[in-house]
Amino acid sequence: MTMPDGEARRLAIHVIHDLPHLVVESLFGLDDGLWGILARGGFAPANHAAAARGSRGTMLVTDSAFDELAATNWPEHRVAKAAVNAVANRWQDGPDTPDGVRARMLDTRIRPGGRDKRATLPPEADAADHLRRMRELVHRLDDATIQRAIDEVRRTDRTWSALTAGETLRLRWPLDAR
Repeated sequence: MTMPDGEARRLAIHVIHDLPHLVVESLFGLDDGLWGILARGGFAPANHAAAARGSRGTMLVTDSAFDELAATNWPEHRVAKAAVNAVANRWQDGPDTPDGVRARMLDTRIRPGGRDKRATLPPEADAADHLRRMRELVHRLDDATIQRAIDEVRRTDRTWSALTAGETLRLRWPLDAR
């Protein structure tokens, strides 16, 4: 990743998870999600581990201990994570329409967790704050923006999948919202 100051850094990126984050966070104006935090140098422990580990294992950036920037922005990152999950709809939970995305974003059911228990088993007060943040986001998004996010996540996935070994996909944070 080329940082805003021009420095290039190796990051722990997992395409199936992180490209949808790039699209949704850009289009929904979520500056404190995964990519905003990465652009400001957050998740440094995970990225140092990725550089040392190479390709010996797979972990998400959020599987490592958080640095101060990542920990401070965790509530906003959770909003971004929920929005991405609602748009990507990996569980095939309802229609891939603006109304379907809104319903998934406001779904209060706790999903079975993976390794990231912070996102799936929040304390009650944290859950109430998260739902408030999700409602605020849902109310400021119009149908066209949500539909564009659905379409762009699919397009970006197809573009990545069509690359041959050694080819590169260059994207900029944030993506151009136009």
